[in-house]
Amino acid sequence: MNQCEKLLVVLALALLLSAGTSTAHRMLIGYQIKEVQLNTIYDDGTPAQGAEIEVYKDGELYAEGVADSKGTFIFEPKRGDKIEDMTFVSSSVGHRAELSLSQEGDDATSEEIPLPMKAAAGLGYLLGIAGISMLYVSRKGR
Repeated sequence: MNQCEKLLVVLALALLLSAGTSTAHRMLIGYQIKEVQLNTIYDDGTPAQGAEIEVYKDGELYAEGVADSKGTFIFEPKRGDKIEDMTFVSSSVGHRAELSLSQEGDDATSEEIPLPMKAAAGLGYLLGIAGISMLYVSRKGR
């Protein structure tokens, strides 16, 4: 490998390693639930009309009502209350169903990769490219 090729490799490495970080804006999205609609049905698909619906938050009764002819019950949670913290209970003549919306199991999959891990991955990627280019240049010189 002659001096010119060595200089090009060193300049390419310097350029790759001196690249600054790129920043961009990211988009966020949120949600607000104005009303919650609960649908109660029996296992054969018929609506559980007249079923008593109870909503519990932290073990205390939060809201209650009766399902309409279609098995539907609608209530409006107070602003700031999360439905993930609530338990919904439907009961009617010997039948009972309970629903809890919990996100505890989703935490492992929804976490973002930590910044040091991203930096290490980026550095590994750049070093891999540099290694491949050095291998190419050394084989080309033979």
